[in-house]
Amino acid sequence: MKNKNQQNEKGNNKKVRFLGDPEKNIFCSIAAYPAFFLVLIIFSLTVQGSLSVSTIQDQQQPEKLKPHFYNVDREITIEGQVEDLKFESRYEGKGHFLILIVKDKTSGELLEVETAPAWFFKIDIHKGEKVRLIGSLTEDQEPGKRKLVMARELKVNNQTITLRDRRGFPAWSSGQGRKRGSVD
Repeated sequence: MKNKNQQNEKGNNKKVRFLGDPEKNIFCSIAAYPAFFLVLIIFSLTVQGSLSVSTIQDQQQPEKLKPHFYNVDREITIEGQVEDLKFESRYEGKGHFLILIVKDKTSGELLEVETAPAWFFKIDIHKGEKVRLIGSLTEDQEPGKRKLVMARELKVNNQTITLRDRRGFPAWSSGQGRKRGSVD
């Protein structure tokens, strides 16, 4: 076994760092295993690069909605017009929800109205239609963003759609037998 400072065949002195038990003659140096260190450097750069890319991607994705719950104490009634509608995945495993952008007739304010999963509706809702709804104003309103209302009841074209019961429990959940929106 070589000493740490013993000259090698070419006459150069190399510092050898032992890994593990020096009695088993297992050693490693940068000069002895350059490929190992090259792989280690490439791996660390790759990991660092992928972290940077995922950070950029996270910044570009829309902000996820904070969890919110129906609060009967914050129920409001809104009359207005549908300015826009969209479908968004709001809850994991619940499908795409119909989200209405409603202009309040009284204040002129645009409100985001979370209704129900798209499959739940028996009727079509279109831009420009007049609506009347009862829903819960969510508590964590952020300045500069639209107010979010969770609809319990929606009246469109003289038809009332019950989306939630009076306590705010969804009519589409398993407790209700996955019935489609009841139209009165």
